[in-house]
Amino acid sequence: MLPYIYIFGFPIPMYGLMAIAGFAVSLIMALRRSQVYGISKQDLGFASAYMVIGIIIGAKLMYFITYIPKLIMKWDVFMAHPWEVTMIVFGGFVFYGGLIGGALGVMVYAKQFKLKLMPFADAIAPVIPLFHAFGRIGCFLGGCCYGIEYHGPFAVDFPYNDLTPELSEVTRFPVQLMESGLNFILFAFLYVYSRKERKPGQTLGIYLLCYTVIRTVTEVFRGDIVRGVYGGISTSQIISILLLPLGLWLALRKDKAE
Repeated sequence: MLPYIYIFGFPIPMYGLMAIAGFAVSLIMALRRSQVYGISKQDLGFASAYMVIGIIIGAKLMYFITYIPKLIMKWDVFMAHPWEVTMIVFGGFVFYGGLIGGALGVMVYAKQFKLKLMPFADAIAPVIPLFHAFGRIGCFLGGCCYGIEYHGPFAVDFPYNDLTPELSEVTRFPVQLMESGLNFILFAFLYVYSRKERKPGQTLGIYLLCYTVIRTVTEVFRGDIVRGVYGGISTSQIISILLLPLGLWLALRKDKAE
């Protein structure tokens, strides 16, 4: 666990650094394949800028909303360490919030410049899990999104911190690294799959089908409840269930490639 690195005495969240690195690598990979979808590198670059704004707003907003109850309960910690707690509260990222916000950002760009949306969606879809894989490594380093109590192979001991004291009480399953590895595999599959021309929206649909299954399964190994649990089902599992029909529709619809 390495939540911060210090540069000239200023704490820099490792989660943020991993997210930036993941986005940079993902953008480079997407730009290399833009011609497959008939998109100029310039348009894809500008659409990505809109997407970044959407990702930040969506991910931060949902993370802050899910963290409010814990922040209230730990108000004394906030008053004792206001800067460190603020960095944690606003340094996190809820993936589905970012996914929805990023999608809206690309939609705004396509609508503003009267461009077809699906080529952008299919160009970006293969690198979403690559970006996400970097983000989950950031989660592991930051100690968020941690796993259930676990004492088998690869169990992890996290150091104590005031904001999440329960984190260090038991050894835990490294669910962040598990999801990161699955996302790397999904990226490799989608990147190869999308080398051939596909029906508009099909690559995005395959991504949604695969990731909703991955997320539904990995949630079983999550030990934190900051994201919410209702009747044994987490918020992320609910969102996964809602996105599954969209993935099926995009993957199986009959439109011809354009």
